[in-house]
Amino acid sequence: MPIIKVWCLPFTEEEGLNKLHQTIGRAVVGVRELGFKDENDMTCLFPSDMMKYGLGSEIIVEISGLFIKPERSASVIQNLASSVGHAVSLQFQEAKIECLVYPFDAAYGFWTVNSYEEISMRG
Repeated sequence: MPIIKVWCLPFTEEEGLNKLHQTIGRAVVGVRELGFKDENDMTCLFPSDMMKYGLGSEIIVEISGLFIKPERSASVIQNLASSVGHAVSLQFQEAKIECLVYPFDAAYGFWTVNSYEEISMRG
């Protein structure tokens, strides 16, 4: 599951963040080679920045947790970066936007669980 973090946003009401979340979700799903169905196939976070100076003038988007697969070629990853970067720029047209994609290899460590009950059942 990709994790998308958007840093350095200017102050934005929750409604604006929801709109941005939906726009980013559509951009990711639009890269068909990734095989995601909807925004539930990803996590989108908007961490608050401790330093307020300059927020909104440069926005950084980091996409991590994207499993390496043969069909996720360099051009597909580049398409993802472009699609998400463009989606963010639609809402923040005056900002410099940078989108970085960090593919993930599960061989370096991965664990998941759907619920606490599942942990109990694993014993």
